[in-house]
Amino acid sequence: MRENTNILKARPTKIWEFREYPKGSLLESGIVLNETATFIYKLCSADRKVSEIIEIILENYEVNSEKAKIDTVNCIKELFNANAIKFK
Repeated sequence: MRENTNILKARPTKIWEFREYPKGSLLESGIVLNETATFIYKLCSADRKVSEIIEIILENYEVNSEKAKIDTVNCIKELFNANAIKFK
């Protein structure tokens, strides 16, 4: 749980350019993202914390705060593990 607390303060930054399609996107690295992951990826900029991304998710999707937090953190971790984002 402490790991998730630290990630909420992190500032993820996109590494790859991407091509957006109606149902998601394709990163230059070949990674395919669904619509929600694309939305999260687009929000990854050095000036925005993960906790702020979660707030934007809550404003744009019908989801409770706990699910938004868990799903967003998991998506951010997957993007990091796939070398699609880095942390500033």
